Amino acid sequence: MRRTPGVRWVDGDAGLDAAAVAAAFPAPAGAYLHVPFCERICPFCPYNKVPYRPERAATYFAALRREAGAYLDAGAGPFTSLYVGGGTPTLCLDLLEEIVAALPILGERAIEVLPAHATPAGVARLRQAGFDRVSLGVQSFDDRALHHLGRAGSGAENRAALEACRGKFDCLDVDLIFDTGFDDPGVFLADVEECCRAGVDQISTYPLMRFGYTPFGKARHAPRQEHDLLRRAADLAAGYGYGRSSVWGLRRRDSPGFSSITREFYLGLGAGAASFAGPYYLVNHFSPERYAAALAAGRLPIARTARLGRRAGAAYYLFWQAYAGGFHPARARALFPGAGGLVGAASGLARLLGWGERTAGGRVALTGRGLDRFHDLERWVTYRFIEPLWADMMAEHEAPRPPPAPSVE
Repeated sequence: MRRTPGVRWVDGDAGLDAAAVAAAFPAPAGAYLHVPFCERICPFCPYNKVPYRPERAATYFAALRREAGAYLDAGAGPFTSLYVGGGTPTLCLDLLEEIVAALPILGERAIEVLPAHATPAGVARLRQAGFDRVSLGVQSFDDRALHHLGRAGSGAENRAALEACRGKFDCLDVDLIFDTGFDDPGVFLADVEECCRAGVDQISTYPLMRFGYTPFGKARHAPRQEHDLLRRAADLAAGYGYGRSSVWGLRRRDSPGFSSITREFYLGLGAGAASFAGPYYLVNHFSPERYAAALAAGRLPIARTARLGRRAGAAYYLFWQAYAGGFHPARARALFPGAGGLVGAASGLARLLGWGERTAGGRVALTGRGLDRFHDLERWVTYRFIEPLWADMMAEHEAPRPPPAPSVE
């Protein structure tokens, strides 16, 4: 079994029950809910996903209700926000609505949306379910780029989806993927400009991730070309009133943001979901069947547990806050008592290297140089820590399945 370098993982929940997990959070947390089902598996996607079947989804959502109920009964919540990702969450709105309605959410409710599902009727239903932020998985408006990525749909379909979502949500985010291995890098800039002309609130410009277990995993990155494309995209977007809101994000000024991993703390629900609770990082089973079987047996569906401690927890916190453009040292010290030295060192080193600068409010904000360097650092962290963990967990899909879980009502 492969392990994440530098992190000591324990198989299972390490003796934690729902009450212990709920009590571990040093501050209110967001909720993340994972829907792993897709009608078609996109070859570029490294996230946890499985083929959709109605009966499989029904069993899964019954287990998901049990997991959510266990945490709520143990005192978790109310949650600062909700983020629903996948997979393709909009495949299962009938089943999803019941769980979303039961979660106490104080802030925004965000969901990833497949363009084919963003019809006027689909948009109305998302609004009715209470979602006020959507991330539209466009990837590109160019049919050649979509074919290169192995993405279903067309540029015309993506434009229709964007139009159906415009003005209907507090924040409309559009996901764009760029690959320096594609023959025409100008396509990515044209995609960015199309989003700017449409006035979307945020553009998430992801470089293609080359995880070894995906078909794109054997090719190499071209960091200098990626830096250049991101800078050109930011310069282009600035002319339309957008600023760089994160390492890979562009946001229209005065628009609310859309984010997932950059929340301070979060409780993950569902197969493949992770929780960051400060002293703990928890990963659920990736296999929907193993996930459901654990809950049917009266256990939390946690497959891996990392006891982080204050310093490692603070380091994780600082990393993802910096990814979102910067961090507040005073806030980090308050959340992680005893890690003040690490926070101070991170703040001082960022300024010494020219990666960050102190703002009037005491925040350390990434500079242009810092955004470039953090792009490379995020890539290194992804391949050194995240990919080995996910590859280990993806093996659950290949292992013999446990007996079917009893019906959970």
